[in-house]
Amino acid sequence: MPRTESSVLRRWALGACVALPLLMLAANVLAWLRWGTDLPFLDDWRAYDQQVAGSLSPQVLFQPTNNTIAPVGLALDSLAQRWLAGNPIAYQTLSMLGVLGLLLWLQWRLLRWVLGNRIALYLAFLCTVFMLQSGSYWGEQSLAYHQALPLLALLAATWLNFAAPPPGAWRLPLVFGLGALAGLSYICGAVGALCMGAAWGLLSWRMTGADVMELARRGRSGALALTLAGLLTLALQLALTRRAGADALGQQMRLTGPDERDFWLYLAGKVGRASGHGFGPLWLELAWVALLFVLLVAMAAWLAARLAARVRDEPTARLITVALPLLSVVLVYLALVSFGRSALRAQSIQDAAEVFRFAYGRFHFFWATLLLPWLVAWGACAWAARAPRTAGAPASTPGSRAIVLGVALVCAVAGLRGVFDVGAYYRSASAFRAGEIRCLARQLGSGQAIGCPGFDAVGISDWTRAYLYARDIGASFVRYLPIVAREGFGQDVLHWHDGADFAAARWLNARAQSDGWLRSEGDAQMRITLPDAERLARCRVLGVQLGVRARRADAVQVFYRPRGQTDYSETQSVRKPYDARGDVPARLEFSFDSPAGFAPELRIDPVDGPGMFDVTQLRVTCRLLAPS
Repeated sequence: MPRTESSVLRRWALGACVALPLLMLAANVLAWLRWGTDLPFLDDWRAYDQQVAGSLSPQVLFQPTNNTIAPVGLALDSLAQRWLAGNPIAYQTLSMLGVLGLLLWLQWRLLRWVLGNRIALYLAFLCTVFMLQSGSYWGEQSLAYHQALPLLALLAATWLNFAAPPPGAWRLPLVFGLGALAGLSYICGAVGALCMGAAWGLLSWRMTGADVMELARRGRSGALALTLAGLLTLALQLALTRRAGADALGQQMRLTGPDERDFWLYLAGKVGRASGHGFGPLWLELAWVALLFVLLVAMAAWLAARLAARVRDEPTARLITVALPLLSVVLVYLALVSFGRSALRAQSIQDAAEVFRFAYGRFHFFWATLLLPWLVAWGACAWAARAPRTAGAPASTPGSRAIVLGVALVCAVAGLRGVFDVGAYYRSASAFRAGEIRCLARQLGSGQAIGCPGFDAVGISDWTRAYLYARDIGASFVRYLPIVAREGFGQDVLHWHDGADFAAARWLNARAQSDGWLRSEGDAQMRITLPDAERLARCRVLGVQLGVRARRADAVQVFYRPRGQTDYSETQSVRKPYDARGDVPARLEFSFDSPAGFAPELRIDPVDGPGMFDVTQLRVTCRLLAPS
């Protein structure tokens, strides 16, 4: 390859290493602005339901929830409520740019401080794309990013203590302040500060020689400041979260110890998820996760061996100073997550493969993404140290093809594991939130308790209290959910209201009784063939009104099929509980969206399991009809 062409190729490849992470950050912001919803989500509703949104009272900020206190994040939430009316689109945009942008900057600064090889620096920085994949702390709960604040504080403390220009007398107070910030952001931050401080102390003790004396001095003093911050905040975390009655829900959580299989399966799943959404075949994903563990163990062993032999050269000392404490902090965090979260799953998830895949579902993988650039940094340092170089001889540098190959390899892994598919996550979340808005809007003004899927998980049995408080303080989402009078329920497709009409239904696992009731003999199903298939193919929103009664409190589930789909699916259904014992049936309403139109059939499961029931009225309408 001609020298000029090789130089241009190298320049483009290295430019891509910096441009791709920045483009990924921009893609996340744009996808959130495109698909984000101005509506709180799950845990965000607690502040409205408890009527404390916008409060800066210490009693509110230090209130234990989910086995932690998070006064730093809660204070930021309150300021967002005051200044942004709690608008999640604005708030998450700012937190995403602030937290991810600063983490990118800190990773770059630390990698540049550690790596003298420019090629290794750029390839390591390219691996920050895994930190920027969607599905982490942004896109759902506005408060989820609280768990990223300790990482930000601890990386900043590392840079300030070791890599920043000497800030004089302010260095130790700032390191202590950052450690306290980490510990007051989340309980994992307190544990992380303690763990990192202890690691700094150990490292400084094992450093000898004139070249590393300044690092050792900074390590010893910084270790005292950070360890003290970790101890004080951890003591405060434990005192407030473990006192009797302080956090009833958190204290009732089942914990999973390292002596249980699920602990390790869940931890392994989080490590795998850090590198993307996962390969389809289970065997391939297990092999990939095993490879990641081998690399992490090899890095830890190499760093520990250098430490045991006493560190004398500055390049190795710099790598160990950053990589080994970060590795220990992340592994301790993953152990804490597995300890507290692996048992929080549906009872049906018991098989080993199911538990492993279950770990891919939530954002706790984020901390592990910070290790991937340091695997590359370690690889570069280990390669450079593989054999002594002759004095005065130039260091060997990878050729342009090797650089391009490295960039292509990282991009291929990221692409195959869905890292670059940023929009899909935000688009899916937007569709779910649209259903939630319909659920809330349909019940507003009914005078009844308001509930939607997921509210029970955060202890909200009636959303009315949260809504009224949000109206009082002027929360931004209230303008989209006014209480309005509804005119009509769409164009009738089918309307049954007596026994003769229901004779046309096809029943499965249900037997008619002499008194007019029906008996469910398992999974009772009513299949209804709908008229006017052509109109249903153009219908985009289908409405169902149902009258049903049972001898006990029960639940009804309505299934629909998009046009062209042959089977029913749980994801294309809505389940609602009811309590209609006696002669007065419950009146239930459902709305379904399908951009492809609807198949001319519905399935209705009037009860769960065996029992007596009766369907007294059924109305199916098209609420939104596309032009022919």
